[in-house]
Amino acid sequence: MLHLVVALAFLICGCKDSRRGIFPGEIAPDVAGVDISDKTATLHGQQGKVILVNFWATWCAPCVAELPALQAAYDQLKDKGFVVVGVAVDDTFANVKEAVARYKITYPILIDEAGESKRKFEIRGLPESFVLDSQRKVLVINDPADGTPVTKIIGPREWSKIEALQVFQALVQ
Repeated sequence: MLHLVVALAFLICGCKDSRRGIFPGEIAPDVAGVDISDKTATLHGQQGKVILVNFWATWCAPCVAELPALQAAYDQLKDKGFVVVGVAVDDTFANVKEAVARYKITYPILIDEAGESKRKFEIRGLPESFVLDSQRKVLVINDPADGTPVTKIIGPREWSKIEALQVFQALVQ
């Protein structure tokens, strides 16, 4: 129903081509990069799972601070159809590989040295995160920090706390 209302609004106002942002229910843009093994990988390659997409960089202190919580959430839910995909932007392969080793990150990391994914997702700062359903559609979730319904989570979160885990557990069931 929401899709119909949004589509009608754009048709009526004639502003379809000037629309900005990523809207709930839309299929998320694909992100291509290399993984830690220096092999080509894509975000859309994770289809069939609930995905927490986390945009980050090694030079971003809040991003690095939330890495252990992202790993803990992934560890708790990976066997239930949940995956974290870290998208390292505006960073180097060497720096990302070192951070992944230091923090023992086992969830998939895509390295986008050119930062193309930032444009596709309209990332304004780091870290920023989105949650996608098993069909790669952008979801509105209750922000684990304060319960506000959001499409984009701006800033770091305690992803391994019960509030965040409950959101993800409900999505994978």
